[in-house]
Amino acid sequence: MDAIGGPPAAGPVNPFSPTAVARVTEDGTDATTVVTVAIRDAIAHLDNYLRTGDGGTVAVVGDYGTGKTHLAVELLAHTRQVTGPAGKAIYLDAPADTFLSLSRQFLGRLSRDAVRALLEDCRAESPAALAARAGDPAGTAIDLLAGRLREELVEVTTNPSFGTVLAMLLDPATEAVAWDWLMGYPPGPALVAAGVTARADVEAGAVETMGVLALLHGRRHERFVLVLDELDKILSTAGRPGDETMTRFARMIGVFASAGAFLVIAGLPDMLHLLSPDVRQRIGPIVRMSALTAEDVRDFIRQSQLRAFGEARLAPFTVETTEYLTNLADGVPRRMIRLCYHLYQRAVQAGTPVTHVMVREAVRVQFDLASRQDVAADVRRVLTQDGWSYQRDHLVGSMRDLPVDFWIPLEEQGAGCCVLLSESVLKSEEVDELNRRVVAIRAAVPDSEVILVVVGHLPADFAADLAATFSVEPIVYDPQSFAEDLSGSVKASMRRLEQVVGADALTSVRQRVERIQSQQTNTQRSIERLSYQLDEIRGELRQDIRGSAGRLDSDAGARRRAARVVTSPLPGRVARVFVEAIQALDQLTGFERRLRDAFAPPLAGAGRLAEGGTPLRSRLRSRDVQRALGTSMVLRRLIEAFRDGIEQWYDSHLRDPQPTDLERLDQLCETYDGIAEYLPLFQLDALGDLATPGEGGDDAVDPTDRSRSWSEARSVFDGLSGRVRRLMVAG
Repeated sequence: MDAIGGPPAAGPVNPFSPTAVARVTEDGTDATTVVTVAIRDAIAHLDNYLRTGDGGTVAVVGDYGTGKTHLAVELLAHTRQVTGPAGKAIYLDAPADTFLSLSRQFLGRLSRDAVRALLEDCRAESPAALAARAGDPAGTAIDLLAGRLREELVEVTTNPSFGTVLAMLLDPATEAVAWDWLMGYPPGPALVAAGVTARADVEAGAVETMGVLALLHGRRHERFVLVLDELDKILSTAGRPGDETMTRFARMIGVFASAGAFLVIAGLPDMLHLLSPDVRQRIGPIVRMSALTAEDVRDFIRQSQLRAFGEARLAPFTVETTEYLTNLADGVPRRMIRLCYHLYQRAVQAGTPVTHVMVREAVRVQFDLASRQDVAADVRRVLTQDGWSYQRDHLVGSMRDLPVDFWIPLEEQGAGCCVLLSESVLKSEEVDELNRRVVAIRAAVPDSEVILVVVGHLPADFAADLAATFSVEPIVYDPQSFAEDLSGSVKASMRRLEQVVGADALTSVRQRVERIQSQQTNTQRSIERLSYQLDEIRGELRQDIRGSAGRLDSDAGARRRAARVVTSPLPGRVARVFVEAIQALDQLTGFERRLRDAFAPPLAGAGRLAEGGTPLRSRLRSRDVQRALGTSMVLRRLIEAFRDGIEQWYDSHLRDPQPTDLERLDQLCETYDGIAEYLPLFQLDALGDLATPGEGGDDAVDPTDRSRSWSEARSVFDGLSGRVRRLMVAG
């Protein structure tokens, strides 16, 4: 904390993590573990391997926040606990790149010294050691070791170069070039002289390299476990994987099985759909991450407080609030942990147990859920746009009954449609109460339809019970689809009412004409408002363009980024994190560069300037590209707003440190996470053509960098808040 003015005054210890993101280290993790069905199944498969040595592949699939990485940590820790130094367990977070990049990461985790030590053990076991001690030249010893290795590695590769290169890794004179060859680089002169040739398929060679080293470790360390997290990033780098990718992945599964190693691949559920049927058959058991139960949540709370305070207590939570919390968060572990952190903080400050009201408010704030007032405003907007006349808080029945939220009358018919708003329905008693209310409405107005809108969570079995009583299936509020869902439900309900009450054709036509006129009036008002807003935007753009004159040259972006690091009040390392995030976004989309190129003066000998924007115009015709650019711009504004918030927090912390400073920092990070989680980053994959630089461009990038996809974007931008928080706290 030195870099941000020293730590704040100590407050009550919060036993829960504010970020709920699993971290993998050599020593595992100190996070609390609840033994779920998924963890039991995965460890059972691992124990079978540790007992029998039968290599194979296990897949772990689950959505974001369901605990895949935490499960990976548990598997690593369990392996080390059971095998001790006799086993080897490695975790890799797969890059959104190629198998070559994965292999290089794998070699980096092993380290050159560790591989050399492994080969020293192999030499000590081989006849080459005896030959060397008998006075044979060093070259003979290397040749004998190479031959021994070629025989041993035949299970995973028939390429004789592996035996030669591994043996030469023990010679200080050739160690560096031998390691480079394993890393996928062309052979140096010393290797060529020894008969090593360049690999025709570097990607396939990278897969073989991992299998070779897994076999050597398995033979000398008894057991070898590799956990490969977020594999879907490799498989989806270029969209749906092609035949070559599938062939290499199948080869990877095969070489690890032949090496007697245990391979765990983890990813999103879509990972399985990316695989070809042949590859899926090669994968062994599939472990699916499941939601936590309320009992799991209570165990987690007790264990967390046992670690923090030495006492396994449930307070300030209760059995009832944990049930409620589990339902509202859908049992997703990451959500649960974050909510526990904030609820514990709030309960301690208030000096009371966690209440249902606290849970609802925490869920709404942390996950940016709509409030009942927000949904009511959306209902009004839909009814107005569709031309329906309606009444708010209309009393149906006697004064003892609650008014309905919206009443849409079928004019002159004594009939109509109700729209009821309800918060989360989590108890059978709440289902019964809603059903009784529908009965009361229909008793007062027999010719009525009732639509239920749930603002929050509605379990599937409760939804089925309510659908049997209400006119239509309840609508669970989703901002993306709500307008369409409600509009369709109201139209269908009003058509049914017209048929039931037998409205004459003339009345029906008149009502429809009036509704169309109302829609046209509302549309005209919307167009006028939009026109006014566009005029304001044009004015702002003119000012921005005047202020930006002269900054369209190719070096402007680099100068602005450098200036941002220099002028930012943040520590240099933190400022660079934000700069690098913007750079990654620019490289991913390529739009800023294409826009500059469209207005840049022609190079000497180039064609007419008027054609400069033609390639950009042709790409912008695509709706997918337009949507993706919109997403990228929102993401850019989000990163910039997050940076500005961190700068303001840092500045105020330096002047007047307070005990709540870290809590405010957590809130800033969680706000970024909450918004970024709902951005459709997968759309950025549509910008692949824009991201590819023009021929001969000064800003041409390495082909590896051009392979960035939405999967890598998610891994870069999802981890932004965690990196910022760690750097700010560490100082």
